[in-house]
Amino acid sequence: MKLIPWGSKTPANLFATDWDNWMEEFFKNSPNRLPEVFQRNAVPAVNIADTARELIVSVELPGVSEKDVSVQIVGGQLVVSAERKWEEEKKDKEFYRVESQYGSFRRAVPLPDGLNTDPDAVRAKLEKGVLEIALPKVEPKAAATIKVQAAK
Repeated sequence: MKLIPWGSKTPANLFATDWDNWMEEFFKNSPNRLPEVFQRNAVPAVNIADTARELIVSVELPGVSEKDVSVQIVGGQLVVSAERKWEEEKKDKEFYRVESQYGSFRRAVPLPDGLNTDPDAVRAKLEKGVLEIALPKVEPKAAATIKVQAAK
């Protein structure tokens, strides 16, 4: 019995190699065939800046109203959720193309280890489609005095 070396030029291997090469060239050299709306991320972009006094988180939320935004600190994460609603205007027009994203999202951003902040002092402001959240840094308290009350 004659052995055929692995990876030899059999018709099946040649077809597989040609097919793989064709698929690679097709997807490498052609523009992405998906519509633009599917090429973008479904969650908004987040930028985090660290200053000496606070951590500043910016979230891009174009077309979102402040009443549709929720900001929470849960564990060691900053959780931002919002909803951009589709408000269709029917004034004798039909959309030819819609690339805007609508719907709700939830984004959890891990906060840096060792960040001490007062949740009551956190400020959130939505202006021109950008939500800016300022988390002031506070020094951890080494000791606290606890008032003792008499039982009634």
